Amino acid sequence: MTIPPEAGAKFAQELPYGSEEWHAKYNTLRNNNEGMHGFVKDGAHEALDDPSRRRVHGVAAQSIFVAFLLMAANVRKIEAFGQEKVVSIEVAKVRRRAKRRVTKPLGSWHPGGPETEALPCPDPPLTA
Repeated sequence: MTIPPEAGAKFAQELPYGSEEWHAKYNTLRNNNEGMHGFVKDGAHEALDDPSRRRVHGVAAQSIFVAFLLMAANVRKIEAFGQEKVVSIEVAKVRRRAKRRVTKPLGSWHPGGPETEALPCPDPPLTA
């Protein structure tokens, strides 16, 4: 179904086309899509862009193979995410913050208090 221009489809969008908000959303989505395209085209794994890896005839057979390759790419991404989380948890367990030393609160110190009056005054320096 095509929406005619007089129906106002151009202005019925949630974010106005070409606005700063639109560019922020569009660029983020575009980067995610392009990143996934590069991921599934990796020649060491799925190589989705290499048709010689899927030597079958027919659109249906090609579609099934592409679906399996995309599933394998998604599983690979999920496993990598899980491994990254496991490593970060192990690192968090190994690296512990040093205990803070216990000090007196700053409010307990008074200049010229009873502690400083009880101390003897040092001798003046000797001059020649």
